[in-house]
Amino acid sequence: MENASKALIIAGAILLSILIIAIGMFVYTSAQSTINDSLSQMSTSEKNAFNSAFTGYQGNQTGSQVKGLLGDLITNSATYAEEVGKIVNFKIEGINSKKSTDNQTVNRPDNAGGSTDNYVAELNVIKNAIENKHTYWVVVNQGTAGIVDEIIVYYNKPGDSSDS
Repeated sequence: MENASKALIIAGAILLSILIIAIGMFVYTSAQSTINDSLSQMSTSEKNAFNSAFTGYQGNQTGSQVKGLLGDLITNSATYAEEVGKIVNFKIEGINSKKSTDNQTVNRPDNAGGSTDNYVAELNVIKNAIENKHTYWVVVNQGTAGIVDEIIVYYNKPGDSSDS
């Protein structure tokens, strides 16, 4: 009889433990869905904040504004050195003229934590070659992640054959 009593106490303790675990899982699942909802909203606002740093340069820009864009790209590369997906590829077609030899592409580093030194050095070379007196056409492209992943600068608006 004593053994049966102990068995019932143990069985009750096991059922109580299972009930406590089930309630804990329910609370965790509810909290997790709330957290995920807030993260998705924060993610959207973060994307908008990230993109706004570059989308303001879209369209017809002076040389000094393009230099400002390049400065922002350099700052961005230092900020996101550990997240290379947020470093923006850059392409310029014609720095001071419409010569095809002036076309240059600067790609983000290959891996997270990789050196951004070459990226920054190439952007600085382009920045020094841009003349304030010219106007440029800037195209900002978003990738599949919803953030800016490529910026193309043209000496003239695509399809425009006149010099600025």
